[in-house]
Amino acid sequence: MKKILILALALALSGCGALAPVSPTSAPPPTAQVIVATVLVPVTVTAAPTQPPTETPVPATPTPQVIVVTATSGNTAAAPAANASGNATATATLPSDAGGLSKAGVVLFSNLTRSGSYFNFRCSPQDITFSVSTSDPSVVEVDLFYRMEDLTTQPTSITAWKNLAKMNSDKNGNYTLDVNTTQLNPDLRSIAKAWFDYEFVGITKTGDSVGNSGKISQQILYLKDCP
Repeated sequence: MKKILILALALALSGCGALAPVSPTSAPPPTAQVIVATVLVPVTVTAAPTQPPTETPVPATPTPQVIVVTATSGNTAAAPAANASGNATATATLPSDAGGLSKAGVVLFSNLTRSGSYFNFRCSPQDITFSVSTSDPSVVEVDLFYRMEDLTTQPTSITAWKNLAKMNSDKNGNYTLDVNTTQLNPDLRSIAKAWFDYEFVGITKTGDSVGNSGKISQQILYLKDCP
């Protein structure tokens, strides 16, 4: 009986030892972590040198000065004053009566112009071109008259009017004349310094005067010698 108990006890102990061990709980796999690392790398920036703007120089072209005075229907027209050599200064403003009147009392001339306000006997410029127009049908010829105001005398002496030349016509009422100082009367061009005054005279086919423009005085300076 005693042996049976010992045997049973031994079997019981053996059964307890045969129980399967409990498996430990598996740990979850580790979660991957993303690590962002900012790396500061020193960068040297070299500024490009500022280039000044390149400008192509444009050669200046001298423009010859042409002074034109105009009067239409007897109205005063202003233009820049001329550069005159000497103490006197020329003006380029025509008188209000520059157009003149015909014998019928109608304004005779319009578009009175000239290319300059100074000329010289020995040096340039030696020429001035004069132009004038008329709508009077009785005028078939226009003559340019002139006189000199001697600025070397005190008081100023003024010569008589002289007919310089017949103007060139385009047959449409327009007249022009280029005046060179060599065309002046020898006695008058010998004056050292003077005003060259002028006026236009309308002529009919019979040679009679229809009328004349206003007297344009102290607007053109004449010199015999180079300034």
